[in-house]
Amino acid sequence: MHDYKPVVEDKLEHFDNTELAKANMLDDALIVISNLIARASTKWTIEETKLFLCAVSRIKTRDKDNWVTISKKDIQEKLDITPQNGTWLREAFKKVVKKSFIQIDGATEDEWHDGFLLYSAKSSRKDISVRFNESFIPLLDQLSMHFTEFYLDYVKDFKRLSSYKLYVYLCSWADHSYQDHERKIAKKDIQKVFGLNEGEYWRNYGTDKARFDWPYFERRVLNPAIEEINSLTSCDMHILSCDKVRHQKKDGTYSREILGYDIWYTFVDEDGFRK
Repeated sequence: MHDYKPVVEDKLEHFDNTELAKANMLDDALIVISNLIARASTKWTIEETKLFLCAVSRIKTRDKDNWVTISKKDIQEKLDITPQNGTWLREAFKKVVKKSFIQIDGATEDEWHDGFLLYSAKSSRKDISVRFNESFIPLLDQLSMHFTEFYLDYVKDFKRLSSYKLYVYLCSWADHSYQDHERKIAKKDIQKVFGLNEGEYWRNYGTDKARFDWPYFERRVLNPAIEEINSLTSCDMHILSCDKVRHQKKDGTYSREILGYDIWYTFVDEDGFRK
């Protein structure tokens, strides 16, 4: 679990109300979501994902009808957004709501939970409000175990959706009892982890000659994601290695068949030192 940044109450006396009013409500915004939500796939773009994260970071401020309200100015400032006109945020949040459908698998094929994370969005002159689906609130708030957490500032500079998806997926499996972490991504899970469309990065998909195009996938998705995660000083993750996992034969040798990837990663501070 990442370190929290607690507010020291005895320091509040040094700030007057004017200074507090100038603070961005999304500063030090902590995202805490169930691992089930973290690993669920949506069709959001990276920009739409960031807008959702702004909303979910304020989930504890929701009203009795599960509306969360955020300052438009704070969103634009935090995400470095300069809309062309007043309709930009409306169109963006409309897409966030419409594309918030998720599918959560249960222990068996007969157990699942599907639905929209968000019901609707509305705007006043200064604020944007989104309404969360009450059935998913337990997976977004008051979590005691099996949750993923990270600060909005760690992911706000991502330009690639694949970087965000890989980051959150690895965060959801991290065991912070250890300094370094390992996670294998099986071939069958690649589509879900990276939010790929069905048949994407396959050759002759749907035929007996179907083959996953590993070099093309690595060149267009995996390698750029790893490079962006490792290059951004604002991101607290560093991927140490990513190796192909191959099928081992009975004689101990390995075949050319690729089963997936074995990824080793760690978390670092602002100076690049391991936490």
